Amino acid sequence: MRRGKLFAFSRFFVRLKIGRWTAEVAPPAGPTVYVCSHGNMAGPLATLCWLPFPARPWVFHVFTDKKTCYEQFSGYTFSQRFGLPQPLANFLAGIVSGYVSALMTSTGAIPVYRGSVHIGATFKETVAALRAGDSVLIFPDVDYTDDSDGIGAVYDGFLLTDRFWRRASDEPLDFIPLRLDHHTRRITAGPPVRFDRRADQKEELVRVRETLRREINAPEQM
Repeated sequence: MRRGKLFAFSRFFVRLKIGRWTAEVAPPAGPTVYVCSHGNMAGPLATLCWLPFPARPWVFHVFTDKKTCYEQFSGYTFSQRFGLPQPLANFLAGIVSGYVSALMTSTGAIPVYRGSVHIGATFKETVAALRAGDSVLIFPDVDYTDDSDGIGAVYDGFLLTDRFWRRASDEPLDFIPLRLDHHTRRITAGPPVRFDRRADQKEELVRVRETLRREINAPEQM
């Protein structure tokens, strides 16, 4: 995949803001989904800015369209979450919504239609990305505002990617956990996790989910 100029321009300034991170993550050897904690934006910023290879992030679909992006910022982010007066929230939403939605396109974001009948489009685009040789990056935290290094409860619907993938390819799909350490400013990868396609799929979903959580929360390895 080739990211757009807006991504490159924005990454330059975000790197200045957040500082350097060391990403000790090998390039993918095959179809790969990277799983990382959101950490109140720390995860997306660190990984998208400092991973040594591109990966297409899953992003809540409202941020990929200017109109829905405006509604999200004005109706929730600036007004409810940050407590700003509605007129000011509307004004700020009008300023940032066009930029944010364009940035998501430049980043190669995959829209996630969470809780929607359109969720199939998310998996369809994800499989198409993997077949094209792109990696995918997912932040499945339930509490995305938690700014700790680890990860708590997660939405496990993203693991259905394996089910959609196996319909398109016999090649195994790797889920690789990424660990963040704010103290050492390092991103490290745990061992790849794969579904056992011969095992009970409900049991496998739990096993893969909990293995990824355990690896993301594992102490840093020096």
